Amino acid sequence: MHPALAFVAAICLVIAGLLLCSALQGVSYYGVAPEAQLALAIIIIVIALIIIWMIYKAAQAKLSKIKTGKEALIGSRGVAVTDLNPKGEIRVLGEFWQATAKEGEIKNGEKVEVVGMQGMFLVVKPVKEKA
Repeated sequence: MHPALAFVAAICLVIAGLLLCSALQGVSYYGVAPEAQLALAIIIIVIALIIIWMIYKAAQAKLSKIKTGKEALIGSRGVAVTDLNPKGEIRVLGEFWQATAKEGEIKNGEKVEVVGMQGMFLVVKPVKEKA
């Protein structure tokens, strides 16, 4: 779809360029006044710019980071809301989740990192603070 839109935008720009050049030189195609050709060229350029903007937004959406689901949760950091021994509750990405500590016990208020997901439970490990 994107290549087809890019092709249409390129054709629009070529046609608009030809109409613009001929209108500025005073050459008339098919008896159309140069002023009308100039107006038509401007309209076609605006259409091409709208198509180019649509392609840009589509590419931007395709390349953006995933913001929901399992992919967004794994690797995220949060805070333990209750003690995890081994199960408890954490807050990550603004939501409360039931979690299981991967290793050992995690105290209330400790920072955690999500390393996996088992059903609706997140698997977390404590975040080691750098000194």
